[in-house]
This record gives sequence, structure tokens and C-alpha cells, in this order.
Amino acid sequence: MNIVFNTHKIKKSIGPRVLFDGLSFGIEAGSRVGLVGPNGSGKSTLLKCMAGLDELDKGDLVWSSNVKRSYITQSPNTEDQQSLKSFLISGLTPKEIKEFDESELVYDLWELISKLNLQENDLDKKFADLSGGGQKKAQIIRGLLSKPDFLLMDEPTNHLDVDSIMWVEDYLRNRTDLGYMVVTHDRLFLQNTVDEIIEINPSFKEGYIRCRGGYAEYIEQRSEYIRAQNVQQQRLQNDLRHELAWLRRGAIARLKKQQARQNATHELIAEVDQLKTLNRSRKIDIEMKTTGKSPKKLVEINNLNVKRGDRTLIKDFNFLIHKNTRLGLLGSNGCGKSTLIQLIIDAAKAKDSGLEFTGEIKKYDDLKINYFEQNRQSLDGNLSVLKNICPDGDYVHVHGQPVYGRSYLDRFGFRRDQMDLKVKEISGGEQNRLLIAKLMTHECQLLILDEPTNDLDFQTLDSLRDTLDQFDGAIILVSHDRAFLDEVCNEIVYFSEDKANHELIRFVSFLQWQDWLDDQKNKNSPKALAKKAEEAAKKKGGKLSYKEEREYTTIEETISVKETEIEKLKANLGTPEILADAKKLVEISTEVHNLESDVEKMYARWQELEAKKGNA
Repeated sequence: MNIVFNTHKIKKSIGPRVLFDGLSFGIEAGSRVGLVGPNGSGKSTLLKCMAGLDELDKGDLVWSSNVKRSYITQSPNTEDQQSLKSFLISGLTPKEIKEFDESELVYDLWELISKLNLQENDLDKKFADLSGGGQKKAQIIRGLLSKPDFLLMDEPTNHLDVDSIMWVEDYLRNRTDLGYMVVTHDRLFLQNTVDEIIEINPSFKEGYIRCRGGYAEYIEQRSEYIRAQNVQQQRLQNDLRHELAWLRRGAIARLKKQQARQNATHELIAEVDQLKTLNRSRKIDIEMKTTGKSPKKLVEINNLNVKRGDRTLIKDFNFLIHKNTRLGLLGSNGCGKSTLIQLIIDAAKAKDSGLEFTGEIKKYDDLKINYFEQNRQSLDGNLSVLKNICPDGDYVHVHGQPVYGRSYLDRFGFRRDQMDLKVKEISGGEQNRLLIAKLMTHECQLLILDEPTNDLDFQTLDSLRDTLDQFDGAIILVSHDRAFLDEVCNEIVYFSEDKANHELIRFVSFLQWQDWLDDQKNKNSPKALAKKAEEAAKKKGGKLSYKEEREYTTIEETISVKETEIEKLKANLGTPEILADAKKLVEISTEVHNLESDVEKMYARWQELEAKKGNA
């Protein structure tokens, strides 16, 4: 295999803080690599250096010639005022942009827009006006449209709905010619899309480890590596005890000892100290408390109907939130999850924002709610980490008790040298960890978490999961991390994509929802429809009626005519005239889809008639 790029003893620092030092590895063409590590270890920075958007302090990072690469950033420029269409084609070459409206790339663009559920009228919107999910989808489309040989992705699942994440997974699995490196903490996404994982971590002697396989294999190999490193520390400590015991026997023994061995003892001391540092536990200490006794009913929702303008979001929804509620909300971007949360937090404020709703939302009079907002708007990026926690002094009040601010931040894994950095200078995962720390200073009976897992490393995710498991109150969780959602929640409410009914469907777990979704996709497949028709025909039996006989004699020809029509329409899609007319392109694409659906149903009907005729 050809090497796509090589790194050799690379180093990168931000101010006095060293992110990584001495990393050396190569990546082969077609490799599917997950890049993981603790928050602040330099994953996003390394990806920026690989994309040519940042420079290393030392070392070499060399790409093979003629490798076309594309980069999906973790945090887009949310102030970008260009139109969505301009943003989407900005990753193309100047020649491709100039000839775009007359090229086949227009068809590729519309296909990607359709698959990721963006709308035609979004193209004229400003990129800055899109939701977080819309901006992330736009970044993915931009990255794929340029047809790269190697794709660099930084947290591509952040802000995406679960359906879009699963589409991205399928796309990556099916593109066997595409190599990529992805930074993500979505464990299921890693398991489904990569065949190798590199963890950057200062706890490892070489600064990183490299594991073959998906997430499950990575966990096994990582555990073995850490076990071996701990065993090595114990062995060296035993050797060191013997050496130090000899040195303490006195001057005569030291005179008999060769100078080289005395020097080796000092080196052994240094190596043991290094391993102790590497193997030191860095567990995050997250603690949440309720206000004490809670009533059985915290929030009662009766016959809730919600509209925004002409669009119905929620219809006839009833739900009871009690102290043991562990509710996960699932649905596509813009389906109404955040709207439901806002209504629970402050229905009056939501109504003032233009939301129309009927029904009743009854809350316990003294209900205290803690809300984790996904856009981190309660953090001040220009203040230090410490001042965001205790703006008026050195102490923060945690559940009514004063706690020294720096000691409190220690619990959440912040080093002393990080506490005086501005929030905008720390990583996205560290910002989320800071927001959790800020949230935990207040007691509550209902905890609402809107995408709390974005950018969090595995260690913090595990600590947060354990903390939520012990929390003696109600939890409402919105998360794209399917594994986390399944671990925390014992009930799922899914915002159905049935535009007619706007149904909110309840499931006991994420896995049950996934099984249901698979059934929904499979039950209308041509194979399933044919089988269903065949079984129905066998049950019915008997001869064909006169009308069915005529249908049977003409159905093959009718299918052939429709298939010919589909081929003609597909050929027209590639003509310059159609590619230049966006409206016509959408109309023909829709017509092709409808005809293909008709043909699938006709094949199923043909098989049904065949079965009935055979039973006669």
C-alpha cells in the first residue's frame, strides 16, 4: 500500500503548554483511522496541521503528491455571511466553481442535500443563519462534494440527528476508495466506520498508541497496554528497591560497585518516576445533588399541541415526568426536541418567541431545573476558566458551601496552568467539562441536558454516565451519542417523521427504537413487498378474475415502459440544460423517485398474480 502521509517527531505547543511531542507515524492510502485522546491532547490541532491550516513547532508532516484532501472542522465560523450555496462549493477548485452550474457536480450536490435532509430554499440562506445541525450537514456536504482521496473530519457527528449520523456511517462504509481520519468520541460511530484507532495521550511513553480494529478492539488493546505499563512500573520499582538497598550498605559496597551501575541506578529512578506519572489516575470527580425531597409528579404534560407558523411540531402529547424519569429525546434536526425542552423550562417565554401551543404543562411549584445548553452560551469566552466558575472571588458556592475555586476545578480534570487561560483558548471538550462544573454548583430536581456529550473524551463520558446513574432526580437527555443515550435512559420519545400525524412514539430503550426503525425501512423494500404479496396470494388462492387476468397479461409490458421512462429521465439529468436549471433538476429527480417506487410496487403485484395463478 502507498503511504498517504508521514509524520516524524512532530511537536506542537500553545503558549507554554505542550500538546504533543515526538509523534511519528504514517497512514496508508484507503485507511480508515479514528483519532482519539483526552480533551486538550491536541487532536483537533493535529488535524488542522494536517489540513495545512496550522503549523507545527517542530518535526515533519509530509503528504504524498497528488493526494486531494478535504477537511471538516469541529467548529465552523458561525458568523460566515456567505450563502449556503457559496459555502458548499467553496471547497471546489476555481475551475470547478466557474463551471459548476453546467457540470455534473450540481447533481451530486442535490443528491447530498436530499440525503442529509436540507431544503432547496436553504441554498439562499446565509450560512450563519443555519442551525448547528444545518451547519454541520453543510460542512459534510462541502467535504464530500470535492471528491477527496483523503478526508479529515473533526467531530462530524456533533449536532447531527441520529438519522443523519447513520447515513454518514453507511456512506463511509460504502466508499471503499476513500481514506479518512476522524476525531470523534462517538463510540458507536467509531465501531461502525474505522479499522484502526490512534490515541494521542501523554500517559503513554511514546505519546500515543495504535490499535487495529474498531472501538471494541481498541478497548481491549488499550487495557492490555496499560496493564503492561503498570507491570513494567512494578518490575522497575522492585529492581530499584534492590539497587537502593545495596547503595545504603555503605562506602565499601559503593567502592566495589562499578560507576556505570551507579549511573544506571539513577536512570532507573528517573524511569520509575516517569512511569508513576504516566500511570497516575486522572478520574474526573463529578457530583450532582437534588434539593432533597421531591414530589411524585415534577412535570405533567396533557394534550400538548405545538405549532410554529404553519408547521405542526407536536400533536396530542401526554407525558408525566417523575423523580425516576430517565428520558431520551430522538428525532431529526428541527423536529421539536428543543421546543419541548423550552416549553418545560419556561412556557411563557417560549410563547413570547412566536410559538403557538394548546394543552397543559403543570410543574411542581418549587421545581428547580438545571439546563445544559448545547451552544455553551452561559460561558464567557473572554474570561478565564477560573473566573467563569467564581467571578467575584476565589471561592465558588457548591450546594451552599464555599469551595476554593482551583480545588473545585481540580475535580473536573483541569490542571493549574489551564485555570488562568481564557475559555476560548481551551478545547471544545474542556469547555463542555467547564459547563458541567458550573452546572453542578446548583441543586436541582430536574436535569435537562441538550447534547452534553459533544467533544467530551471517553474518561469524562464514563464519569458523567456514572454520575447520572447515581443522580436522585429526573433527567431529560438529548444526545447524538447513541451508546451514551442507551446507557443513561430507560425511555425514549421519538419525534416521528410522519408529517401527517406528527406522532411522538415511546420506546423503552434506544435499541428497541433501532430495531423498530430497521423494520420500518425493511417492510417497504421490494423483497418484503413481494414476499408479503406472495403470502397473501397463497392464503387467498383461487383463479384470476377477468380483471386480474387482463392486468396479468399487461403488467410486464407496463413495467418495461416505466423502466424505459426512468432511463430516459436519468439520461436527461446529466444534460447541461437540466444541470443549469435547479428547479427542473429537482422536478425530474422527484419524478424518477416516484417512478422507481411505482415499479417496485408493480413487481410485487406481478409476483402476487403469479402466485395466485399458480395456485389455480
